Amino acid sequence: MFLLLGLSFQTFSQEKYYNTNDTLSTGKEFIPKEGKLHLYQEERLNDLLARYKDVNVRRNGMDGYRIQLFFESGRMARENAYEAKAKFLSSFQGISAYVDYQAPFFKVRVGDFRTKREAQILYKKLRRQFPDAYITPIETIYLPAIN
Repeated sequence: MFLLLGLSFQTFSQEKYYNTNDTLSTGKEFIPKEGKLHLYQEERLNDLLARYKDVNVRRNGMDGYRIQLFFESGRMARENAYEAKAKFLSSFQGISAYVDYQAPFFKVRVGDFRTKREAQILYKKLRRQFPDAYITPIETIYLPAIN
């Protein structure tokens, strides 16, 4: 008797709650409904977010990532750096490229990425042309537009 009661309860619960991806086995089509989400948070959190935004706007950037394509020192390092930048820009228009000098090294870094994941998308595309490239954290990137 308990076995029958348990099976009927299990069958009832499976009809009420079903996987939205499994429409064939239930015979039902999933139709999303509109709803409301109420978010309650402390006022101090809003203050913290506003401060973070103000700091990033004042320093004209934020922490982020770039891809370093070139790193060299020596007499020809400057010319080689600008050649690497030109090679990149000829293949990847619309992406910023920067030549940095940190004595005694010249570096070519590209992109302004908010997250490492964003940088990885471009990294996968350019690693054949630039096999020594790698993703590096940058203290201040220019604020990219949010799509």
